[in-house]
Amino acid sequence: MATANWQSEQPTNMNYLSPVNFDLLIQKLPETRYYCVGATLPSINFTEAIQSTPLAIEAYLPGDKITFDPLTVRFIVDEDMKNYQEIYEWIIALGPGFDTDDYRELIGANRSTNNFYNKTGDFLDMYSDTTLVVNTSANNPNIYFSFEDCFPTSLSSVEFKTDETDVPYVVADLTLRYTLFKIRTTS
Repeated sequence: MATANWQSEQPTNMNYLSPVNFDLLIQKLPETRYYCVGATLPSINFTEAIQSTPLAIEAYLPGDKITFDPLTVRFIVDEDMKNYQEIYEWIIALGPGFDTDDYRELIGANRSTNNFYNKTGDFLDMYSDTTLVVNTSANNPNIYFSFEDCFPTSLSSVEFKTDETDVPYVVADLTLRYTLFKIRTTS
C-alpha cells in the first residue's frame, strides 16, 4: 500500500476568502466601476447523460453541454445617475427598432456620401469584456475571472420615496450575459 505524503497535501495559504475584496472592470461602463458594491460569481452547469444498464441501476456519464448563469452586479447609483445612464444607453442602442442610428453608432458604422450607413463597423463593439478581480486579504489582485462578450439583459428599477427616516442610498442591479468565463491566477 502506498502512503501519501501528507505534508505536500497541506494548504499553502491559510487565509479565508473575503467577500469584500474585489474589483469589477467593465470596459463599456467606466462610471459603474467605482460604485460597484456587489457581484455574484455565476454558477456553471454541466449536463449529464444517463446510460441504461442490465442491472436495476442507471449509469451517469458526463453530458455534452455547459451553461453559465448570468453575471449579476449591484451598484450604488451616483447623484447624477451617470452610471445608470451609461447602462441604459447601452441597452437602448442594442435594442432593435428603437433607433437604428444608435445601434449603428454603437458598432461604429459610417455614413456614406448619400447619407446611408455602409457595412462598416465592428459587430463585436456591441459587447464588452468584463473582469471580476478577487483580491487577497492584503487587497492585492489574486484571481481574475474574465467574462467574454458581455451584454446587458436587465437593469433594475430605481425607487424614490420620501417616507424614509435614514437616507439609504439608491442601489441598482445589472444582469449581464456572456459567452463564457475563464479563470486566471496571479501565482
